[in-house]
Amino acid sequence: MATFAEKSFDSNNYNQNRPKYPRSLYEALFEYHDGGKHTAIDIGCGPGTASFQLLQYVDNVIATDPSNTMVTTGLKSITPDVKDRIRFEVAYAEDLHQVVPQDGSVDLIVSAEALHWVDHPKFFKEASRILRSGGTLAYWAYINPRFVDHPKATEIFDKYEFDDPRYLKTYWSQPGKGICTNFYNDIKVPTELFTDIEKHDYIPGETKTHTAFFLGDEKFTLKKLRANITTWSATHKWREQHAGEDCEDIVDLLINELKDTLGWDDDTEVTMEYGTTYVFVRKP
Repeated sequence: MATFAEKSFDSNNYNQNRPKYPRSLYEALFEYHDGGKHTAIDIGCGPGTASFQLLQYVDNVIATDPSNTMVTTGLKSITPDVKDRIRFEVAYAEDLHQVVPQDGSVDLIVSAEALHWVDHPKFFKEASRILRSGGTLAYWAYINPRFVDHPKATEIFDKYEFDDPRYLKTYWSQPGKGICTNFYNDIKVPTELFTDIEKHDYIPGETKTHTAFFLGDEKFTLKKLRANITTWSATHKWREQHAGEDCEDIVDLLINELKDTLGWDDDTEVTMEYGTTYVFVRKP
């Protein structure tokens, strides 16, 4: 996505304040995965959130992202103990020929919080090209924090995020944002290329049991929310457009309305859950 590629985008802040993926998700992935674990590729890797976690399960990881800004942050995070097992490359998910020239040479492809930004038909063809027979493609996303037991807080949050055009609604890139908030239901896996399709959604307040991909925090605070919102592409774009204007920052507007309406302060602890979705498919 173009915003994440801008030099002015704070990829270090993104790396520090975006959620990390739970061990249970990787355990479910590798229970599904069949065969070798020599090479995995993480497309849309960002600063390497999933890339580094994958090193616990596979021998080598290739981390790719179209944003040089993100890749540079990932490179800075490589430690001596893994430097020979991971590499970062600037590349688009739809064309990995420069990164993976050999067909059928990858055991596993993952996309963490990124597949809504790609051209899906082109990506699925490229994924099928580089995957070995029996290899796994896995992709997942988290969607919209929900304030458990505080529906008014969720209502206010949604207003600022995407309901009211006065705030961030018009700053999200489409159709990517809509694909994500629809739990990836708009992404159609081509059954002529992949089989054994599994999709698991967790919708706070609706899904009765947690899935393997559960993101929740019983001690969530407005301080944590503020830090997370500053990583959003829409926030970055809003701030760029309103730079130099005599107006209240968009993050402050949201946080202050939550404080004024609910009587919270920065350290008030509440329970928060994300909606999540994950999909596993296999190349025949």
